[in-house]
Amino acid sequence: MTNTLLQYFNQRFEKKIIAKSKLGPFITISRQTGCNGTGIAIDLVKALKARNKVWRFINKDILEKSANKLGIDKSKIHYVFKSQKKSHIDDVLSALSSKYYKSDRIVRKTITEVLQYFAKTGNVIIVGRAGVATTASIKNGLHLRLTAPYEWRLNSLKRRKGFENMNVAAFIKKHDLKKTKLIEDFCEKKISDIHFDLTINCAAFTRQQIISIILKTLEMKNLI
Repeated sequence: MTNTLLQYFNQRFEKKIIAKSKLGPFITISRQTGCNGTGIAIDLVKALKARNKVWRFINKDILEKSANKLGIDKSKIHYVFKSQKKSHIDDVLSALSSKYYKSDRIVRKTITEVLQYFAKTGNVIIVGRAGVATTASIKNGLHLRLTAPYEWRLNSLKRRKGFENMNVAAFIKKHDLKKTKLIEDFCEKKISDIHFDLTINCAAFTRQQIISIILKTLEMKNLI
């Protein structure tokens, strides 16, 4: 596949122009490890459906769609979501064939285009994947940040299936670092300098209360 994702989107928009005033609405969720952004996204979709609002959430699908449009296996661009720069992977791809060589710039540009396309299409919740950075210029979005004290996140993960025999402390340290580096890499600024629309301490509220807070915020911003 030789077409870039930008060309693909241009062809789509030629057939159906999306007016600027109708872009979105969309939500991005950035979260610290253990705050279960995907679980909150799932519950939020259900809550919106109860209000006859059809929304969906996306997370790892972004990686697959980006790879499909680049015409390469998704494992070849997985390093981007691990906040790594090209090194030996870049050399290997280049050596295999110039046809399948994709520079770091092109990979990141493609991921950005995929995220922006979903955001512009609207009624979507983007979980992680540096959504706050790549969609910052698009109107009608709500950018959320889920946080919680370390001990709360540690205990939360320990209660989840699949973490029983895992070194949870090491897991949190590793993935907190990865998430922070990913956002900072795409934003080109420290996470402390990134301004989210709403930051919620998950330890201070129940899941249902968090959903209610988000819904109320969406109402106040006229996004639902």
